Amino acid sequence: MIICNGIIEASISEMGAELTSLRRVDGQFEYIWQADARYWARHAPMLFPIVGKVWDGHFQVDGRSYPMSQHGFARDSRFTVLCAQSDCVTLALESDADSLARYPFPFRIEAEYRLVDCSLEVSWRVKNTGEKPMFFQIGAHPGFNLPDYDPTDFIHGYFRMLSGGEPVCNLIVGKLTEDGYRSDDAGLVSLDSDAFLPVTPGLFANDALVLEEYQTDCVELYDKYGAQLLSLECPAAPVWGLWSPPAKNAPFVCIEPWMGRCDAAGFDGPIENREYINTLEAGRTYPFEYRITI
Repeated sequence: MIICNGIIEASISEMGAELTSLRRVDGQFEYIWQADARYWARHAPMLFPIVGKVWDGHFQVDGRSYPMSQHGFARDSRFTVLCAQSDCVTLALESDADSLARYPFPFRIEAEYRLVDCSLEVSWRVKNTGEKPMFFQIGAHPGFNLPDYDPTDFIHGYFRMLSGGEPVCNLIVGKLTEDGYRSDDAGLVSLDSDAFLPVTPGLFANDALVLEEYQTDCVELYDKYGAQLLSLECPAAPVWGLWSPPAKNAPFVCIEPWMGRCDAAGFDGPIENREYINTLEAGRTYPFEYRITI
């Protein structure tokens, strides 16, 4: 489905309610990664009902173990179109027998994509349709193309993190283990006053860079010449991931606001004890919103 407001246009797939394209009407540049399987065969998946990996591929609810793949199953589920207008579309996913066998909480997700001027406003609303508290995580994983990409360049572009509109020059950057779990290893990254973090071939040698504890509420992406491409705002997200496939020197990066995070290595407690877990009471709705401006 294509939506357009005369300034920008976006394409959203019913599979995973995934954003698959974002362009200016008067330009040719495609902002969203086009899922080249040599690097990464997705565009901008929805992460639900978990973000990252659960320890040993299983999580526990009421003493029972359930299998769960990395980033959950919403990204591989077909949504139903509820409403489609020229500049806005809303899709929905409801729990069924298959999802309940893997995740024993009844739910409904409504995913709305709306174009406003030069921005795409995304609103994902999670509703607990069951009779007991629901534990979940949710997050976005959009990939963005790097213009004029040359694999021999030392710098492909720049990130710039903001908080309250001010640049963040000192970042505590967490890491993942080789198996994709949270590592206790973290380090301080100090940037110049411009707060530009260069995207280099080695930046993601150890997988994603993870920013916890509300260090940023907006991440800007610049091209290799220093011109701004876009910004992604998500004030509510406590955790952000910056990612590109390790050791592939790929022509895109992902900017990921998360309401959650992968398990620490060895975690074997119940789902409600997972770090950055969200609790939703029966009948209540949880909003997750972010905005991409190009």
